[in-house]
Amino acid sequence: MNEYLRKTSHLLFGLLVAGVILIFPTYQAAMIIGFSLYVGLILIDLCMKGYKIPLISMIIHHMEREGEFPGKGAFFFVFSALVTLMFFPPVVAAVSVAVLAVLDGFSTIFGIRFGKHRIWNKKTLEGFLGGVIITAALLLFISPPVYAILISLVAGFVELLSPVDDNLIIPWVVAMLITLL
Repeated sequence: MNEYLRKTSHLLFGLLVAGVILIFPTYQAAMIIGFSLYVGLILIDLCMKGYKIPLISMIIHHMEREGEFPGKGAFFFVFSALVTLMFFPPVVAAVSVAVLAVLDGFSTIFGIRFGKHRIWNKKTLEGFLGGVIITAALLLFISPPVYAILISLVAGFVELLSPVDDNLIIPWVVAMLITLL
């Protein structure tokens, strides 16, 4: 498994999902995301039963961590995006999903490339700071600096400390924070 490829795919996929939420009306976006989730689960089930599905089997083989349920991260990501869209306005849901994609992707990439100081559960200070800084920089395009920094820091600490999979928890925390701000 190539973690750079995995996180780059995570980043691009997350931005695609955020784009779907922004481009389509809420109902249509939910239908697209929900149907993608449904098809993804069928494909994962077939792969787990030993079927070799072109492209899908290769993606699972090269991008899933050893010992993890195939497609777990993608399933959690899409499920979380769908549920966030159901409970929050589309712009809030899209930003929350984009924050997850950018923060998680860049935290891991920076942590692998530059990480020297482990701070929590195999995560590094450099990964944490890299993810938070890149996320804040991107949020500056759509929000005041104080909000951009606050949202990125809160999301970064959730990613760092939460015992719950970050794909499930970050969009909700970010969406609630944006709503409160």
